[in-house]
Amino acid sequence: MQQAPLAPLHHITPERHAAGQRLVSRLAGQVRAAMHTDPLMTYAWSGDASSYRLIPAAVVFINTEDEVRAVMTAARAEHLPITFRAAGTSLSGQAVTDGVLAVLGDGWRKLEIHPGADQITLGPAIIVAQANGALKPFNRKIGPDPASQATCKIGGVVNNNSSGMCCGVAQNTYHTMARLRIVLADGTMLDSGDPQSCAAFRQSHAPMLAALHDLHHQVMADAELVSLIRRKYAIKNTVGYSLNALVDYHDPLDILIHLMVGSEGTLGFVSEVTYNTVPEHPFKSTALVPFPDPQSAGRAIIEMANGGVQVTTGVTAAEYIERRALATVEHLPPMAPLRPWLTDNSPAVLIDVTAPDEATLLVEVAKAEALLARHAATHIDFSTDPDRSHALWDIRKGFFASGGAARPKGTSMLTEDVAAPIERLAEFVIDMRALLDEHGYEDAIIFGHALAGNLHFQMSDDFSRPDSAEKFDAFSKALSDLVSIQYGGSLKAEHGTGRAIAPFVEAEWGSKAYGLMRQIKALFDPENLLNPGVLLNTDDKIHIKNLKVMPLADDLVDLCIECGFCEPACPSQHMTLSPRQRIAVTRERARLRETGEDDARLAQLDADFQYPGLDTCAACNLCSLRCPVGIETGTMILGQRAERRGSTARSIAGFVADHRGAVESMMRGGVALADAARTIIPAAAVEAITETARRATGKRVPRVSRALRHGPGAPRARTTRQDARATGFPVPIAQSGRPSVVYFPSCATRMFGAPKSEHDLLAVPDAMLALLERAGFDVIVPENLNGQCCGQPFQSKGFPEQAAGVGGDLKRNLSALSDAGRLSVVTDASTCAKHLRDFPGDAPVLDSAQFLLAQVMPRLTITRQLPVVAVHHNCSAQRLSEQPMTEAIARACAKQIAVLSAVTCCGYAGDKGLFVPELNAHATRFAKANIPADCTLGVSTVSTCASGLSEHAGVPFVGLASLLEWASRPL
Repeated sequence: MQQAPLAPLHHITPERHAAGQRLVSRLAGQVRAAMHTDPLMTYAWSGDASSYRLIPAAVVFINTEDEVRAVMTAARAEHLPITFRAAGTSLSGQAVTDGVLAVLGDGWRKLEIHPGADQITLGPAIIVAQANGALKPFNRKIGPDPASQATCKIGGVVNNNSSGMCCGVAQNTYHTMARLRIVLADGTMLDSGDPQSCAAFRQSHAPMLAALHDLHHQVMADAELVSLIRRKYAIKNTVGYSLNALVDYHDPLDILIHLMVGSEGTLGFVSEVTYNTVPEHPFKSTALVPFPDPQSAGRAIIEMANGGVQVTTGVTAAEYIERRALATVEHLPPMAPLRPWLTDNSPAVLIDVTAPDEATLLVEVAKAEALLARHAATHIDFSTDPDRSHALWDIRKGFFASGGAARPKGTSMLTEDVAAPIERLAEFVIDMRALLDEHGYEDAIIFGHALAGNLHFQMSDDFSRPDSAEKFDAFSKALSDLVSIQYGGSLKAEHGTGRAIAPFVEAEWGSKAYGLMRQIKALFDPENLLNPGVLLNTDDKIHIKNLKVMPLADDLVDLCIECGFCEPACPSQHMTLSPRQRIAVTRERARLRETGEDDARLAQLDADFQYPGLDTCAACNLCSLRCPVGIETGTMILGQRAERRGSTARSIAGFVADHRGAVESMMRGGVALADAARTIIPAAAVEAITETARRATGKRVPRVSRALRHGPGAPRARTTRQDARATGFPVPIAQSGRPSVVYFPSCATRMFGAPKSEHDLLAVPDAMLALLERAGFDVIVPENLNGQCCGQPFQSKGFPEQAAGVGGDLKRNLSALSDAGRLSVVTDASTCAKHLRDFPGDAPVLDSAQFLLAQVMPRLTITRQLPVVAVHHNCSAQRLSEQPMTEAIARACAKQIAVLSAVTCCGYAGDKGLFVPELNAHATRFAKANIPADCTLGVSTVSTCASGLSEHAGVPFVGLASLLEWASRPL
């Protein structure tokens, strides 16, 4: 047997590369956004969440239908295929290509809720969770609810007919879509909700519609074929094209629109969709229920499935989780109540019971408890606590990544999802486990949307080994026989066909139905321009070609499976690289160093990685909060920055650390000088002058924006360290009996002040002192503050030794002032609070939000409120889980708050807002959309973040303490 290629093609052919470059030249002036043909960026875009990798000849960001047409025309001229990409969470290899990768840009973010919220119109770049978040106040949601909904985008959901945990069959896109707007391969736009568009299309594409009409009658005349189609779509099924359109609809226009659903970008481009929304009942109870064995769990699920009829009241979700899958997560805190009930063979079922009101919920929970008891469930504990429900569902949604992280390092993760008739679920679970073990995948775990008979399983393999592809091939063929033939099920229930199942479509559907699919492809895309090889493929080995290898590169990220869950949190995503892409490129560089196969390419990747990989990474590690296994890509980047620092740079860093007081004075003085200049010279002119200086010095001069103001400097020390040591206890307690607190004004708030606003606000250090004294505290402020720093700026630039020295000195100073930790120490920047916790010392350092809410606000009287205030949760505040605290303070100061959901990390990242300002601009580009019309002020807990937001959000942002001081100021 001829050995299939084991590894991906790590470079494109010269001919393909030249074609990609010519395509980009053709598109100059027609496509406004970024286009790439260089080795680094094309490799960065070579993978999706699947186990496949293909390097595109060109990556093109598209934002309009005209740009879609332009890319189609240029690709056709260069004989390059096109693959459209949304979030890249595809699991079957349908979002990778060696042709043109057309990536959805910002232009597809339309979100419009119709009156009554019964419908919602969405652009393909909207993330599912964003749509559901907008619908939540109306107790509505869209039907599809994939586990990746916090990351995946509507374009992918439509093109894969994605479903999910509660969606079942009835609530997928095919069944809940009210309208679709598409661009076909010939460039024609069709809007199914626009009568004029439909009428024009009926005339211009009459032959195409006639052919679809003929296919419909051909199918309807074949009773056996109709029966097959109806049976296949009674369960979840995304294998091949949506042939149910030929049975469910008579009008060829309706058939065409529904064939687009689940077509994986092979028939056209989806530019807009309108969904009929479904109820999202506000009352819910959740339980993770263990069973003594898989058979008992299967029988209980069969009864709960209600004969396959989808319900919105009662048991709306039941997720089967086998024992081996539970083993990968049983160490997590939410699993603690379940551990005593887990045996070596006990699976569990995660169940949601929902209802429109509390009384109905109690009735439905009682029904579910009785059913579970009949089937020998060993522990039934339903809870209406939303935090527990979210924690359990987060575990379930994270199985794809957490299970992948349990694999041996250096291996690739493989995932499949299959479905069988629900009445055979109990035996299906047993047979699936046996098949996996028989083929040597004992590490595989099984879980899935059991109410729909849908099981997921994932396993690992090392595709650098010569026998791994043959092993996977043998398993795939056996799986096809078990699922498609023996059980009459679906080889792909919801993940799409892709490359993974394309060779098995005919075996599942039979030659007659498969012939229909080939006719459909030829009718829509006669040139085979759109995503060729995906969904239909004559190569019976395509599923074992271009498989990813996962070379060891860094202990911090070796467990990454490149799922992409991290990407929405990254401020540089779609500007340069995302965390997933930084990891992928780092792995390729490690592989090239190990093999020595192409030193020139390695040198180019290393050099080209500097700006997109290192300079524009905010190192905020918000990616770790989205990652189910907490991978900190930012920490990896900090390590790479440190590796690139030469002796000269380290010497300069050491000098700065030793003279940081002078540096602080110089920085504050420079900003003050810019402030003064703006009183004489227009602000735009000042910014132009500094920008000219930046260009002349290779961007070594910091940018000075009109939103950046000089700070107040160090406040007067209230109690010195000598005073504290002399008395053995801080002086204010001994003198007054009032509580004392140590306050450390961060270097950022000392150097940088808030932008001007109409509310006469105090600078953060002055506001903190005023609040603490107003609340009855005696305040201890360290002496000789100028230059004292937590060390975070050195850490972020790749100087860990200087960071440790500077931060350690400060922590020892604060510990001494705190009387060995008996007094609270509070600082006014979330970044400092978080960083100082990494150093040993007696004093726990609290962030201002935490201390102000718990210790200060109860002693204050709010005297006035703003109508509305915008709230930004900076990256450190998010990692400290301070969002509820910040919002509680903001709510006290305003009648309404508007949380900036469109901004994660603002990208200011210490001084990157000064030296890489384009990162801040990119990260905050949607901020204005989150600001209500009557909002005049925003808050953040870091002054530099406030400065960057002030420039781009359209309203001034200030420190939280400044707002609270104003709101509690005696009138």
